[in-house]
Amino acid sequence: MQPRRSSRLESTGILPADSSWQQWRWSSVTNLTRVLLISALAISSVLFIYIFGLNGAGQSTFFSLSKMPANADLVDEHLQRAATQALGDRRGTIIVMDPQTGRVRAVVNPEIAFAENYPLGSAIKPFTALAALRSGVIDEDSRTLCHEKYSHHAFQTTCSHPRDLPPLNPTEAIAYSCNYFFSTVGERLQEESFTGTLSELGFGKTTGVNVNEEIAGQLQRSDWRPQNAIGEGNYLQATPIQVINAYVALINGGRLFSPRLASPAGFAARVQAHIEIDAHQRALIVSGMRGAVRYGSAEKANLYSLPLYIFGKTGTATEINGFRTHGWFVGLSSGTGSNDTSDSDAAPENVNLAVLVFLSRGHGFEAAQVARPIFEKFAAEVPSLKPEIKTDSVSAETQPSVNFSGAPNSPDRSEAPTIRVHLVRENTTSAVAFEDYVLGVVAAEGSIETEPEALRALAVAVRTYALKNIGRHARDGYDFCTSTHCERYRPADSNSGGNVSSLIREAVAATRGETLRDENNELADSYFSASCGGTTANLATLWGGSAPLYLRGVQDEYCANEAHHIWTDVIPQTRLLKALQADPRTNVGERLANIKVVRVDASGRAELIELEGNRRVTVKGWDFKIIVGRTLGWNLLKSSHFAISRSGPNFIFRGRGFGHGLGLCQEGAHVMAERGASYRQILSKYFPSTRVANGSGLTAADLMWGSQPQVPLAPFSGTAITRSYRDRARFTLRSEYFRLSYPATVSRREAEAMLNLLQVSRTSLLARAAAAGFNVQLPALEVFVNETTGDFVGRTGQPAWAAAATNGSKIELQPLATLKRRLILETTLRHELAHALVDVVSHGRAPRWLAEGLAVHLAGEGRMVSRYQPRTRMSIEAIEKQLANNGGADSANMRAAYAAAYSEVKRLLDSEGEAGVWRRAANVGN
Repeated sequence: MQPRRSSRLESTGILPADSSWQQWRWSSVTNLTRVLLISALAISSVLFIYIFGLNGAGQSTFFSLSKMPANADLVDEHLQRAATQALGDRRGTIIVMDPQTGRVRAVVNPEIAFAENYPLGSAIKPFTALAALRSGVIDEDSRTLCHEKYSHHAFQTTCSHPRDLPPLNPTEAIAYSCNYFFSTVGERLQEESFTGTLSELGFGKTTGVNVNEEIAGQLQRSDWRPQNAIGEGNYLQATPIQVINAYVALINGGRLFSPRLASPAGFAARVQAHIEIDAHQRALIVSGMRGAVRYGSAEKANLYSLPLYIFGKTGTATEINGFRTHGWFVGLSSGTGSNDTSDSDAAPENVNLAVLVFLSRGHGFEAAQVARPIFEKFAAEVPSLKPEIKTDSVSAETQPSVNFSGAPNSPDRSEAPTIRVHLVRENTTSAVAFEDYVLGVVAAEGSIETEPEALRALAVAVRTYALKNIGRHARDGYDFCTSTHCERYRPADSNSGGNVSSLIREAVAATRGETLRDENNELADSYFSASCGGTTANLATLWGGSAPLYLRGVQDEYCANEAHHIWTDVIPQTRLLKALQADPRTNVGERLANIKVVRVDASGRAELIELEGNRRVTVKGWDFKIIVGRTLGWNLLKSSHFAISRSGPNFIFRGRGFGHGLGLCQEGAHVMAERGASYRQILSKYFPSTRVANGSGLTAADLMWGSQPQVPLAPFSGTAITRSYRDRARFTLRSEYFRLSYPATVSRREAEAMLNLLQVSRTSLLARAAAAGFNVQLPALEVFVNETTGDFVGRTGQPAWAAAATNGSKIELQPLATLKRRLILETTLRHELAHALVDVVSHGRAPRWLAEGLAVHLAGEGRMVSRYQPRTRMSIEAIEKQLANNGGADSANMRAAYAAAYSEVKRLLDSEGEAGVWRRAANVGN
């Protein structure tokens, strides 16, 4: 009998007790084959899944970076193309993501996006703010005065934002990307609070994107330094996909996705985690990111001019163990169709696009500039987001189709049964009665007009335009749209109740059926614009073709003192070059040497403009205005009536009017009506050789001014009437001592608060003068809030960095948003009121150094101004000279002069007291 080979095998149960060695060996081979076969099948299945993917909800194909698919279905082609062109040949990456689903809509250079990691620089600051807000280190009222330079042990950094900012709160610190603010936050922030927030948002681990080579980045622990809070060093290194995914979760309500490259068809979002983010804290951070776009670190990209509510954050960080920088920008948009919106429009559910740009060897502001054409493409592809081209009743984007023959778009009728009007924002089409359509247009175009005759003139022009252009959108299935391509319109039928003023209703009813006719009894082309700037335009030289007699331009002496008569826009050469490069008609290459108007028409408008760069091109003046406005914003170059000059790196445009300037000038019509003109006389002024039909039958000649006795005209007071129209409407608030004129961009609540601040400041200043023995009364003051800095410069002649200007009883202010952003609204108002009071006390004879120094003291600006004290004491004569010429148009010189003036007044205050300084001012020249 053969001895058993092993009792151990038997006891383990691997070998049956009754098996021989030969039987066991064969059986083992068979089992091994089975195991290998099953393993091979399993490996094949995994490879099959890896290569071909699985069908079914929520499953996605994984890709290798070395063999990324060229499948256009996986990305949105228009965004992919825009991103690729925007990045060009720079080393970096761009990721475009849907913030509601985590779907990657476009990606350029995926190997950088998913498999390389870098320090975030200032792009980390929104997350630092969140961690600090959560832990109570800061709140919305926390303020820190930036000292410009920050140092901690061997680490040093310097802030690049303006030096003269007052103490910053968290929102402003994000907007200006203040290193000093966030470094001091880092000194107080606990590491576990910081890393806990970062870990929640997905840093330090892969996102789960369906790319096989994704890396996890690096999130260190137990190496806490204040500079970690500003994204410097190797504490946190992240991949671009981690960064955009974290921003998306921060903004979309806390949904942290597993991003996916996939076709949009049937795409299902994958949520890794739901993060608790306090709504108020989110709002503070969004406000800071919005500030970065509007006035802070991303301002140069001009994202604010796009028809999207865009907010974002820049970041510039130094390479690990290197000296070069790389730049980040993450921007998100809410597509409201407006670039200024309410908080609700930026709510988590309304955010519709996220764009990340990373530039190797770049800066954050450059990354923001690269992002702009992507947002622009996104807006252009969505019909409801396309920008309204301009503020006039015809398209500024295209030359209008003008028909002077009377057929077929000039029906010879004074009524039409219904108008099919397409509400662009609502994306619906409604049929309304013709006169209800006229009422709706007048309600939109003349919403703040107060003169009945001006409204009647507008009603006739609107009715004529509507009749002449019925079917303008026939191929789209309706007659008119509600954008400025046709006529602005808002529903104003009998169901709208009190939404339309009685003045407007009466104007439309009183002119019912009345239209403008030319000498051939055809319907006239009744264009209208906000302001002609002193001369209406000639249609032929503005847009080409021939012009009827009534559209060849007329002198307009009535709008001369109105808000838009004169304006000034200063555009840096670099920004202007980028705008010109965006259109083949004006692309001069990589440099812009000069711009000049080579031909003007009889109305003074630029007819031809020559651009000189790498190549020389000539473009029509109106086309130039549209190309610049499309890129830089429609409030720049308000008309084509301008002259061009050069000042260093800036081009200065000094112009007149607002809009195309054809036909009826609404500002001029207002003044004519104020002076007693009838609506027929107004129409005959702006449309000579036409007549109002279906009315009294009077001709234009019968209605010309001077053909019959008129009501005597009231002379101008010399003060500009601060009323304007349409998109740039102005309103007025009055009190016993103030008349406040403000643009429609300022809410009534803000205006009322400002008026109250003026009243309180006036009372306080008068009390201080009385305490010094001077019982004086300030005259009633007019306070004019400019809508733009260009308007302020054009109206006052002051440099753009000046906050305000006072001339007699009139105070001119920079835009309210500018003063509030810089936290100088209250001190600016007090300063200007103090000027008015010092002028009364001194009978206008106080020297500038004394008036300015005392105004600084009374406004409470002394501490802030003293920061700019010159190292050596300036003589009184030098201070006076510097103040007299605005510091030679240099803001640093002017700040030094203010500081020196205050220093002299402070010496007087210390030796004579405030009453003594008042007496000095009162006794000047006595």
